[in-house]
Amino acid sequence: MLNRFRCGLAFLVSIGGLAHLQLQAQTSQFEGLNLHAGWGGISQTVFKSDMALLANPQTPVNSPAVSSSAPLINMGAGYNKALSDTFVLGVEFNISTRDSKHLSSMNYVGPYSLGSSIWNTNQYTVSLAPGVLLNPNTLIYAKYGLMKTTTMCTNDNAQPCSSNHLSGQNVGIGVKQLFQDSNNYLYVEGNKNQVFTTRLTTVTNPVQYSINGSTMNFVIGVGHHFH
Repeated sequence: MLNRFRCGLAFLVSIGGLAHLQLQAQTSQFEGLNLHAGWGGISQTVFKSDMALLANPQTPVNSPAVSSSAPLINMGAGYNKALSDTFVLGVEFNISTRDSKHLSSMNYVGPYSLGSSIWNTNQYTVSLAPGVLLNPNTLIYAKYGLMKTTTMCTNDNAQPCSSNHLSGQNVGIGVKQLFQDSNNYLYVEGNKNQVFTTRLTTVTNPVQYSINGSTMNFVIGVGHHFH
């Protein structure tokens, strides 16, 4: 009887070990380096405030918030590490390029008036991306990190403003779906990027102002895991 008990216990332990290895193998499908590329759309809202002409200081005025949208191309790389049978922790670097022809016109009213157009070109983000397996081929993940965006502008008199590299934060959520028997995957994600308020000065007819804003993007694309 004792021998039978020992044999049964050994059998259960072996089955549990195989199940653990299988789950670990499932998690490892999302481990390692990955490269990805996607296409989508971006919506941007920009707000300028406390604008004052430096040559003729007057009461600072604010501009209305201005929104614009454009197509978006996203490229990036990441690395995932399994923390358990169902959890992974990733680090991602992404470059998002939007169509810079989509300008946001910003006109001021108040003691004086001035118009300018402002737009973003490239945006860079570095994010932590914890994720959890929904099933062996599906990973849902969240993102939080820092961003840097290049903001360019022109004044209404066609004179250039200074181009700036503005900082902010990135939050997002997404899902990866592995293709059957493959290291390739389809991903869908949405992100919100918030620019930190920054004090800037234009080049010609010096005007000092504060700028902040946010963008929302939606991306669908494909990627590949290297194990």
